[in-house]
Amino acid sequence: MSVKTDEILEQIKSITMLEATELVKQIEDCFQVSADRIIVVKPYEKFDNNDKDDHEAKTIFDIVLEEFPANKKISFIKEIRSLNIFGSLQETKKVVDNLPQIIKSNVNIQEAEQIKQKLEELGATVSLK
Repeated sequence: MSVKTDEILEQIKSITMLEATELVKQIEDCFQVSADRIIVVKPYEKFDNNDKDDHEAKTIFDIVLEEFPANKKISFIKEIRSLNIFGSLQETKKVVDNLPQIIKSNVNIQEAEQIKQKLEELGATVSLK
């Protein structure tokens, strides 16, 4: 990598998930491209460099909130905030206002199903990816 790309990579490592999502949207708009999936930027030390067999059953998921009833917006902000994922109420509100969004990453199947069921009981459309 060049020095310039190394510097950019170091800056990207330090941003939040919400900022990374906004960055992806800006890149898509600026260059008229589309990301096939939502990209979550994580610090380098959190990447798992172990080679995994593609045939293994998936056990870790990202929980994606796709939509919810407009009349229950406050309930969803409170529920997502209770998951202690986002730093502030304002950050949580931005996530809810810009769907679809990953609301929790790298979750085991049991926790993912529990969160999904709870949000679906409130009327949301949730997917596990």
